[in-house]
Amino acid sequence: MKRSIIFVVSALLIMALALPVFAATEVNIALANNPLSQAMARLAQEHYKADGVTVNISVLPENDLRQRLTTEASTRGTTYDIYYIGPYEAQTWAKNGWIENLEPYFAKMSAEKKEWYDRDDLIQGMVGSVSLDGEAYGMPYYGEGSFLMYNKELFEKNGLTMPERPTWTEVYEMAKKIHDPENGIVGMTMRGAPGWGMSGAPFVTMVNAFGGRFYDMDWNAQVDTPEQRAAWNMYKNILREAGQPDILSYTYNECIALMQSGNCGMYYDATSIAPPLEGPESQVAGKMGYVMAPFEKLQRNTGWLWNWTMAINPRASQEKKDAAFDFMLWATSKDFVRLTLDTDPTGASTPPAVRSSTYGLPEYSDVPYVPAELASLEDMDFTKPTLEPVPYIGLQYIAIPEFSYAGDRMTQNLADFVVDNITLDEAIKRTQVLFEVIAEEGDYK
Repeated sequence: MKRSIIFVVSALLIMALALPVFAATEVNIALANNPLSQAMARLAQEHYKADGVTVNISVLPENDLRQRLTTEASTRGTTYDIYYIGPYEAQTWAKNGWIENLEPYFAKMSAEKKEWYDRDDLIQGMVGSVSLDGEAYGMPYYGEGSFLMYNKELFEKNGLTMPERPTWTEVYEMAKKIHDPENGIVGMTMRGAPGWGMSGAPFVTMVNAFGGRFYDMDWNAQVDTPEQRAAWNMYKNILREAGQPDILSYTYNECIALMQSGNCGMYYDATSIAPPLEGPESQVAGKMGYVMAPFEKLQRNTGWLWNWTMAINPRASQEKKDAAFDFMLWATSKDFVRLTLDTDPTGASTPPAVRSSTYGLPEYSDVPYVPAELASLEDMDFTKPTLEPVPYIGLQYIAIPEFSYAGDRMTQNLADFVVDNITLDEAIKRTQVLFEVIAEEGDYK
């Protein structure tokens, strides 16, 4: 009863502090089709109330979302009032004037509302990744690193022990021992669907781990190297010798479902993937282990760093902008975090890695994956992604505008190599030329 009273009071405070009155206004936003974004869509539909405002939320496959929003922003469209993007887009879009500077909106907030929102509680690394010249252009909804998830029961059954910091070579050997296709057991799953933000995310961190890089300090392409070749081979070998049968159709949603079934030994992906594995619908809840992203030549900083962020379309009307900002405040507030835990005590709906106070909540800090999640985030430095010096930043991506195109093309070459449509030499040559052309045509050299 006490918990219910606290929840009601909390809800009333949200209504009193965060929800002004607007004229009849519709706010449109499209989210990436992943569990935490789905949770936001559900909770917004059930709990967000602002007089005169209707928030229309659609959920799209990640590759489709990126393409649609990039087209929308670059052509100055007005289909969406809130853009759902990440650090890669935010930096470029802010420079191009494609997203709104949020500082004037924060400045107009009352003292009471500023205290309620508590910007100082936001994890500054996440906020900084979507800021320009110290000014916020987005509000991160949730953040993530990456780590290795494993099924303890399958490890015990096969007499295996997971190291606290495994190498990719160790992961490969363990995956092969677990793999038992005759009994429907997959040794290890990873994203196989092409796309810079799909298979590219785990793959680029593998390149980093093997000591590879994409450019030297003079912007000479560095794809055709022993380190890169080792990473390309490792990715293929794991998925061909111990991975899911239909490799190229797997996004993170298919990987999650496979792990939830209890029929897969390991899964390398975002830390934000863990919540559904511990949810009530999962066959492996309470049976999972979590360790740092695998390494090889590069000893640390071998995972990735990302957040999904809400930003305002500057072409929207001022009424829509104000309503959008209010919704963004609500969805990134402490009260929203509290709401997620009251409605889903498993923590599966709670946005991680954005607010420091979230990790002080006992209901969240006791969740099995949280210690490894924190360790993974603390280990990351997206300004120093590689073993050898590079002229770019970004862990699972290169923070240049051309990378969205280059990454998509590279991962298509990777997919063709994985399924034996082309040889490694062909895949490497095509990708080497691709990155050389980008450096020259982009005037980086």
